[in-house]
Amino acid sequence: MLGNTILIYDSVSFFIPYMEAKGVKCFNSFKSISKKMKILRKMSFMLNILPSQWYGEWKNNLNDADTVIIFASNRWDFIKYICKNYPALRVIVWYWNPIDKCFTPNVLKSKNLEYWSFDIKDCEKYQLKHNSTFYFDNIQKYNHGNDVGVLFVGADKGRKTFLDKIEKQFDERNIKSAFHIVPDRGAVNLGNIKPIDYEEYLKRVSRCSALLDFLQKGQNGQTLRPMEAIFFQKKLITNDKTIVSLNFYDSRNIFIIGKDDINALREFIESPYEKISEKIVQQYDFSSWLKRFEL
Repeated sequence: MLGNTILIYDSVSFFIPYMEAKGVKCFNSFKSISKKMKILRKMSFMLNILPSQWYGEWKNNLNDADTVIIFASNRWDFIKYICKNYPALRVIVWYWNPIDKCFTPNVLKSKNLEYWSFDIKDCEKYQLKHNSTFYFDNIQKYNHGNDVGVLFVGADKGRKTFLDKIEKQFDERNIKSAFHIVPDRGAVNLGNIKPIDYEEYLKRVSRCSALLDFLQKGQNGQTLRPMEAIFFQKKLITNDKTIVSLNFYDSRNIFIIGKDDINALREFIESPYEKISEKIVQQYDFSSWLKRFEL
């Protein structure tokens, strides 16, 4: 039973109404404030002077909640506040990024605190519970026609050299592609390439035949790309060799870089998508993700 569950979430804002449509309230970790106020907030935290005044609206909803799910980041001070002041509340921290990008579970322990992750290796290393990446069956699907072969949109994250090599392989085989690689913060940005919002990204997805997913070094969990592929029925090209063990894997829909024959890639892209079982797709819907927390 879902009960009264709230989410503390600071990532893609596009997803928030779809989360709330599934029966949970969703809040940002901290209040939205001006740049000038952020200086004051930083001083407040440094001096430990009423830090809770900066917390998001979730603070006023905890008395009515029985579970709070927090999407892990590099901040954990507000989680400590929740655990300390609401000991009867079930507090779940879920990592949807590798732990080395966030705070580590060993910095905060509490009887009412649980740690979960999408990354199997991190679960084994830190003895966490596992819950997969999710997506939404209620997101609008655009229909703009397939005039782009392969689409990649994402931050560099040290991958550009490999992505440039892949793009060259596509060009050599006359495979249409569109790459939008955003330089990392602080890096030189000669092309003034900026992130695109998620709605615009989805419009680009509607125009492609295949999505390119290229995992960061050391990552052992599914990103949003495989989820988008199965919910929007797009082919997937990935460097994740472990994907063969997942229940949605079908070699007719998923091409694995370094395993499958690169010379067969164009034929793979141009062949029809093989629809997979709706039962399998629904296992990755947000509602199913919530249920796996035994709510």
